[in-house]
Amino acid sequence: MAIPAFRSVQATSAEVVALKAKSNLASVSLGSKIIAFSDEFFAEASNLLKDEAAVFLPEEFTDRGKWMDGWETRRHNKNYDWTIVQLGYPGIIFGFDIDTSHFTGNHAPVVSIEGANASESDVVSGKAQFEEIVPKVDMNPGSHHYFVFEAPTKVYTHLRVNNYPDGGIARLRVYGQVVPQALVANANGTVDLAFVGNGGRAVACSNQHFCSPSNLVLPGRGKTMGDGWETRRSRTPNHSDWAILKLGISGYVEQVEFDTKQFCGNFPPLVTLHGTVSSEDIPSADAKWTEIIGGVPLTADAQHYFDSTGPKDVAFTHVKFTMYPDGGIKRIRINGRPASG
Repeated sequence: MAIPAFRSVQATSAEVVALKAKSNLASVSLGSKIIAFSDEFFAEASNLLKDEAAVFLPEEFTDRGKWMDGWETRRHNKNYDWTIVQLGYPGIIFGFDIDTSHFTGNHAPVVSIEGANASESDVVSGKAQFEEIVPKVDMNPGSHHYFVFEAPTKVYTHLRVNNYPDGGIARLRVYGQVVPQALVANANGTVDLAFVGNGGRAVACSNQHFCSPSNLVLPGRGKTMGDGWETRRSRTPNHSDWAILKLGISGYVEQVEFDTKQFCGNFPPLVTLHGTVSSEDIPSADAKWTEIIGGVPLTADAQHYFDSTGPKDVAFTHVKFTMYPDGGIKRIRINGRPASG
């Protein structure tokens, strides 16, 4: 498969909005990690994978110089610097954000990116074959640089970020879609059909003013309210907010979990869950939605478990979670049996 063409796009474009709706495969929340680097004298390469935006602290210094929230190598490299990122899950890539925020006179002037699909041991030992997927591109100081592929790439497990000749990069966002290599099962043998590691993803929502519904399918229970899904306060009578999740695996829903961890004064007081069967990423406006969980109350900062009251013989492809009237929730787990198994 040939490497698809790519192009630079403006931060305010609709293409960037679409990119940000994808999973960030390089997120530390997905288990992404740095497994090798040439240098990180001033600031650690692991900062590239932080979920939160980079910050600048004017008075903060270390024994090696100015503290910077990103990856920064020493000066005067006669070759170039590099770091290897292991993606949280293997996946196809739709685009990148190479972010040099707060790096002004010390930013990386040129960057390229290579990809490989290999085991961690092969990458560490040097046996993995990397191929260039983004050739050398110029970087501006203190800027987000968005690149979109004309078509999704093949599946990659690792990326090598090359920094010519040296300098700093604040964050790397790798917008893509997880392609599961094996199902992640629960202890009782069921599968979280919506889990990002099984290919689940958020595909639509009514509002994401504070944070994205993509967070709903992440591993673990998160760290702050910022890594859940939260909508703005509504002022309209009978309002509701909703998010649609495309299941990574079509399946029969048995039990669901709604987790409101850290949502205390802003959790939704009432929620429902419906399912549908569709061959589209986003079900059509006339899709028929079947109730899985009727109107149930939620409480602050708690995990809530409900057995499905929907049909047991329908293998759903999507679920629609609705909050009445609005609020925030950390995670949704859709536990059930895969249709193929």
